[in-house]
Amino acid sequence: MTDSEKYEMIGKLIDNPTRHDMALAFFACAAPGGPVRLIENGLRVESHERYCSMADDGREMEVAAECIKAIDMTVAEFCKLLIDQVDTGGMESYWPGKKGVSFHIRGWADIPIK
Repeated sequence: MTDSEKYEMIGKLIDNPTRHDMALAFFACAAPGGPVRLIENGLRVESHERYCSMADDGREMEVAAECIKAIDMTVAEFCKLLIDQVDTGGMESYWPGKKGVSFHIRGWADIPIK
């Protein structure tokens, strides 16, 4: 996917955010950060190390709370983060030492799923 396509994807989120599209945009813009999944009040991206360990032995690895970075933000702040990710080429070096990052999006329950 080209940077132009990523910016277009972000633009659509600004006008009409959906949870599904936010997850897709984050996966596209933040790669190679790791897999992205929906959580109760936002999104979580997990490290490749954690993902690979789950794939290798088929079970989820326990992660201590101090290994998860939690960030509260609005949809607009999330879109700004995505733009920054495209500008810098992904989130590979963001939040060093963390196994995952949870983005708690204000108003998540009010955002349509699709």
